[in-house]
Amino acid sequence: MNLSATHPLMHFLIGVIFVKQASLTFMKTVNIGTTVTLLCSNILKEPSYIAWFKQTNDSLPLCIATQYVSEKPADSIYFNGFKENHVEMSVNKTFSSLKIVNVDISDSGIFYCGSFLTNHMMFHNKTQLVVVNETSQSKGDITNVDCGATKETLRSCHVYYTLTLILSGLVLLPTVLAIAIFIRLKERNKQNEDAQRHENNEEMSKQLEQVSHIKIFFNLQVIHLICAEIHKW
Repeated sequence: MNLSATHPLMHFLIGVIFVKQASLTFMKTVNIGTTVTLLCSNILKEPSYIAWFKQTNDSLPLCIATQYVSEKPADSIYFNGFKENHVEMSVNKTFSSLKIVNVDISDSGIFYCGSFLTNHMMFHNKTQLVVVNETSQSKGDITNVDCGATKETLRSCHVYYTLTLILSGLVLLPTVLAIAIFIRLKERNKQNEDAQRHENNEEMSKQLEQVSHIKIFFNLQVIHLICAEIHKW
C-alpha cells in the first residue's frame, strides 16, 4: 500500500503539522528477549490516522507505523526500517497497541501514540521503554505492566493508567481543598457582615422610630399650649 503526497504522516515528517505532545510519561522496564505490548487510547471521533513513534535521547521522533482508522479495517504501514515481524500495530474502537517481539537493548526509548486531528498530530500515552539484561538486573527490580491483547491484560493496563491518574489527583487534592476552604470562609465572613449590617439597620430604624414618636408627642404638646393661650385671649 503506497502513501500519497497528501498523507498526514508526510506532512508531519516535513514539519508542516503543528505537534502537540503530552508531558506525562509512563515507564516500562522489561527483560531482553521478551515480548512487550504498549497501549494507548483511541481518541479519534471520526475516521483518521493513528501512528506510533519512537524517540531516543533528544532526537526527533521516528514514525514506526500508521493505520487509517475507520469502519473498514485497514492494514498498518511501517516506516524507518521497522519490520512487521518485530513490531506489530493494531487498533480497535478503544485502544491502539504496539507489540514488540523479542525486544533488544536497541528497542529502549520513548514511544508515542499519535492521532491526526484536523491539522495537527497529537501525541499521547507516552511510554518510556527500558530494556535490561536479566543477568545484570534482578527480576525483582523489573517493573512491567503487561498490556497484552486479551481482555484480562487490557483491563489490567486500564487499571494501571487509572491508578496513575488517581495518584496525580491526590497530589493536587490538598491544594484544591485549601482553595475551597478559603472560598467558604470568605463567603461565611461576608454572610456575617451582611447579618451584622442588617441588625444595625434594624436597630437604627427602631431608634429613628422612637425619635419620630418623641417629635410627634412634642409637637402635640406645643400645639396644646398654643391652643390654651389662644383660649385665654
